[in-house]
Amino acid sequence: MLLRLPSTLSLQSVLKIVKMADAHGALVLVDNNIMSPVLSHPLEVGGGIWNNILEKCEKKLVNWKSQYLSLGGRVTLINSVLDALPTYMMSVFHMPANVIDRMDAIRRNFLWQGNCDPNNHKFHLVKWDQVILSKKEGGLGIRNLKIQNQSLLMKWLWRFASQEQALWKETIKARFGMENLWITNLSTQPYGAGVWRSIRNLWIKFFNKCKIKVGNGGRTLFWEDKWVDQVTLRNRFPILFNMSLQKEATIREMRDNQGWDLRFRRHLNDWEVNKIVELLNILGQYKDLNTDEDNLSWNPDEQGRFSVGSAYRSSQRPGTHIGGWPWKMIWKVKIPLKIACFTWLLANQAALTQHNLMKRGMQICSRCWFCECEVETINHLILHCREVAKLWQIFINLRGISWTMPRNIKEALACWNRDGNQSGHRERWKIVPACIWWSIWMERNQRCFKNKSCSMQNLKLNCMALFFFWCKHEYPQDAEDITSILEFL
Repeated sequence: MLLRLPSTLSLQSVLKIVKMADAHGALVLVDNNIMSPVLSHPLEVGGGIWNNILEKCEKKLVNWKSQYLSLGGRVTLINSVLDALPTYMMSVFHMPANVIDRMDAIRRNFLWQGNCDPNNHKFHLVKWDQVILSKKEGGLGIRNLKIQNQSLLMKWLWRFASQEQALWKETIKARFGMENLWITNLSTQPYGAGVWRSIRNLWIKFFNKCKIKVGNGGRTLFWEDKWVDQVTLRNRFPILFNMSLQKEATIREMRDNQGWDLRFRRHLNDWEVNKIVELLNILGQYKDLNTDEDNLSWNPDEQGRFSVGSAYRSSQRPGTHIGGWPWKMIWKVKIPLKIACFTWLLANQAALTQHNLMKRGMQICSRCWFCECEVETINHLILHCREVAKLWQIFINLRGISWTMPRNIKEALACWNRDGNQSGHRERWKIVPACIWWSIWMERNQRCFKNKSCSMQNLKLNCMALFFFWCKHEYPQDAEDITSILEFL
């Protein structure tokens, strides 16, 4: 049963309802600024409440004709639909690890296999831990559900710290009591507190990303809170703290009309005076308090304002790519999304060439379909084969530059980007690598699966036609024919 309490109720009335709910193992919270209750659930929150979400995700997959979707299309559906379904629940409840694992399995299988028969195994080309990284860090930008869940729950901590007169906050304070002037006590009760407990458990992680903006000093503990250089004065001056008679005093209580009022239980030794001088020099930066309430500033945001997006980004682990990841040459270039995803696979050395199939246990003979001399690795097929090098020469000769082919895709993208920055039309120049690679891959698949091949001259024409089509689509006002398009390079 969900209880929707009107915001016009007095605090005393709400507390009576809370006590009654407590007796039945329920937690009821109300927000007077939002139309629906913030949190209300009659039982201990467990994995069972997520079954409906999981069923909805599986029903969505049944209706999607994934066999007609590219990798880019499946990424779009995951981000826009599958990741959106649990968002409301994640903004209130902690998502258990087993539910995250099941959601990840649904998303992972759809990404690599579509909704095909699970017995029809398809390779998962890139580790899931990398897939759920941001595009800047080398992933596909699919959400990490654990981090997303924590970021959504942190929003309640931000509201709790910033909304002084909110009825729901007063209810929480009365229900659990306050550990300090910013947050409630940790709940140890087995029933009726699971929702707030899961939010409260994130406080340390949340508070470490905040700094206190001192106003009148009424909410900030002088010794215990991090209001000076993100370190507590207790840790910075442990000897002075041990001697202090005002261990639990706020900043406002430590000041009088004459300035800072520091009281100690004994006279200071000579060598302790230097610590007092150092402390007073620090406090000299905070000479005057104002009438504003103390509040928190969110460090990951330049404006100091909390957002779920900034919380998510600040919690993501960095990627493992050394020397940077050329994400702009993959995702910011004006090419179709499925081509960008293909380029991403190439940069991760994950496209299914014969060499990669052999590494995955298939018993085949790996041979380049163009030169028929070398092993078909990604770097050979896309960069180093003497036959496909003729495609590169078309554009290199047009620019009149000297070019030594890099060792791998990642380096090739970085080098091409540097050369493009010297061009007056660098956005078109950045399209070239993806155009060449897609043309090579399409021709390679024709030879591999259909036993058809075209001449190098036709392959060059196909590549230039593809380049013309993409440029014409993105820059329709700039050029009328392929000759003028190439002149833009």
